[in-house]
Amino acid sequence: MMNRPARTWQGHCLWCHRRRQGGLVWATVAAVAAGVGCQTPGRPLADRDRPHPIAQTTMAEPPAAPDLDQQYIIGPTAARELGYRIHFQTQTFPQDNSGLRQFAIQQDSVFTLDGRNFLTRLHREDGQRLWRIPVADPLDEIHGITLLGQVERVFLTVGANVLVLDADTGSQIAKQRLGQIANTAPVVFAPFFIYGARNGQLVWHSYEVGYQWRGYQIASSIRIQPLLIDGSVITIGTDGRIVALDASSATGRWDKQLLNTVAAAPVAGGGMVYVAGLDQHVWAFDLATGRNVWRYLTESPLTDSPILIADRLYQQIPSEGLVCFDARPIDAPGGEVIWTAPNVAGNVIGRYRNRVMVWDKASRQLTLVDAGQGNVIKSIDLPQVRHLLASRMQAGDLYAAGDDGRVIRLVPRN
Repeated sequence: MMNRPARTWQGHCLWCHRRRQGGLVWATVAAVAAGVGCQTPGRPLADRDRPHPIAQTTMAEPPAAPDLDQQYIIGPTAARELGYRIHFQTQTFPQDNSGLRQFAIQQDSVFTLDGRNFLTRLHREDGQRLWRIPVADPLDEIHGITLLGQVERVFLTVGANVLVLDADTGSQIAKQRLGQIANTAPVVFAPFFIYGARNGQLVWHSYEVGYQWRGYQIASSIRIQPLLIDGSVITIGTDGRIVALDASSATGRWDKQLLNTVAAAPVAGGGMVYVAGLDQHVWAFDLATGRNVWRYLTESPLTDSPILIADRLYQQIPSEGLVCFDARPIDAPGGEVIWTAPNVAGNVIGRYRNRVMVWDKASRQLTLVDAGQGNVIKSIDLPQVRHLLASRMQAGDLYAAGDDGRVIRLVPRN
């Protein structure tokens, strides 16, 4: 039999008391970690298979895997199933538990905007929180968050204004009045923000001096962010008119009228522009000329954006499921379907190895689909994830944000 210490504390042996203390310390740490995540800057993980504990304790026995899965919004078990590992998790603390409105990756930073318009900037590499500040009235709609590292500024497009923040501290240093009220996030071209206005103009706003340089009337209103590709800016009006303009001169290149309006952003690449419309068509246009190369007729209106990865175009079609097209088929004016995954909901966020990752934000489920055949490999429930992004379309890192403001970065396993 083990010889225990003879000394006692309040009627209990000191050995038992110390065991209870150690258990309570770990239980308290685990409860805090599971509830709020890491409250300090994120830390890169040295262990490929299991992340470091969020807080250090002196207990001899490490936590079980299920405990770790609760501490992280994407736990090590789910990360391993995806072929990834956890790099960091950190906390942004939404004001008044308001949740997150926006989640964006830009250059070396990750931005979160909560429901009361508190903006947080995190360092993308290690999750360190650089600053967190209120940037607008809670009722204001912030259309765009734009980081320009070359001038060390963050620009917020808010209605009739652009707010200019110091990138290092988050403090507001200027406010620029827009010529037209913004209705979309901007794209950046040379010294200009190009955005869609509430009155239907596509506007070139100089962020260097704070004035409107050009405006081009597109429709009665513009609600979809312009698309900048190879010196052209593509914009779509609320009436279904799609216009390509020269970004440097604000002059038109081509103009097409679709059969109905468009609710989702277009995508472009490889000399082509792809649009999914409420007219039940997937459209493919030549970027240089506007010629309709192919179009695919569906049985339902399309409300999700097409996703282009290499030579494949992915489209969520309510009546069909996830459909994979040849992006540039030969002699196929009706389009060429490679495969259909009829029971897969959501949108493609990226591809890793031979698997397409499809995120369904409604059910909070990530489905892995075989890229060659369209067969479902597995589906993973991620109930704590509100936003999920990939840093690039092929073999990118994954960034996720939870309702409680926790942000996690996953990196591919070697």
